[in-house]
Amino acid sequence: MKKTAVMIDGGYFIRRIDYFLRKHFSGLTIDAAQLVKIIWRIVRFHLDSPHGRHAELEPLALYRIYYYDCPPLDKQIKFPLPLEGHKTPSTKNFKAHAPNVLRNELHEELRRNRKTALRMGVLSTTGQWQVKERRLKQLINNEVSWNELTNDDFYYEYKQKAVDIKLGMDITILAHEKLVDVIILLAGDADFVPAAKHARIKGVDFILDPMHQKVSASLSEHVDGVQSSNIVVAIADICKIQPTHKPEWWEAHVDRRREKRSQRAS
Repeated sequence: MKKTAVMIDGGYFIRRIDYFLRKHFSGLTIDAAQLVKIIWRIVRFHLDSPHGRHAELEPLALYRIYYYDCPPLDKQIKFPLPLEGHKTPSTKNFKAHAPNVLRNELHEELRRNRKTALRMGVLSTTGQWQVKERRLKQLINNEVSWNELTNDDFYYEYKQKAVDIKLGMDITILAHEKLVDVIILLAGDADFVPAAKHARIKGVDFILDPMHQKVSASLSEHVDGVQSSNIVVAIADICKIQPTHKPEWWEAHVDRRREKRSQRAS
């Protein structure tokens, strides 16, 4: 069996899950345990030879899951603007911010998870408020004025450190020491390309899973294949809920499942 490492860019994974929740599951919130189940659903998809378009006949065996992330921001930071009628801005408690609480809970779940290595980077000590892209474009086009902005038009930007370095080092070590035959990477940018090139030179089959995000031709040329599991079905099955906004293929998917169940029953 081919030993397979599944490597996950945690920040990218969370952003893509948020995208599918907003698009297909309006109002649904998921917990850390459900996120771990989604991760395992993705892992099983890639290990399951009959369903992986780029998998060979020889079955794949999980070597380890590597999850790369940073601790969420846990500071109290003053908003950029004071509320109406106040002279000084109030503060935002990022530690109690729901997405950050979920992120911490997910990290704890992953620490207890079977065959999983949690690789943590660090946050930069400084950050700053930035105007959201949509509002910035409106400001540039003179569609709104600075006086019309509210705190909802800003986001707090801070940098992660060492995450990409750890990811690249792990890819290089796994390939150089011939610890795995296949690497599955859940990511969406080109930061990993130098390490991927080295892995392929060492004979590793390198698969990119962008979680249905479109990737450029220049990015896909540096991997051995691009494939993604069905995240909408995974969320629906794990949360036991129907999508509020069904994809075009949803009814056909339900019909196929119903047909398979009837065939097994007969």
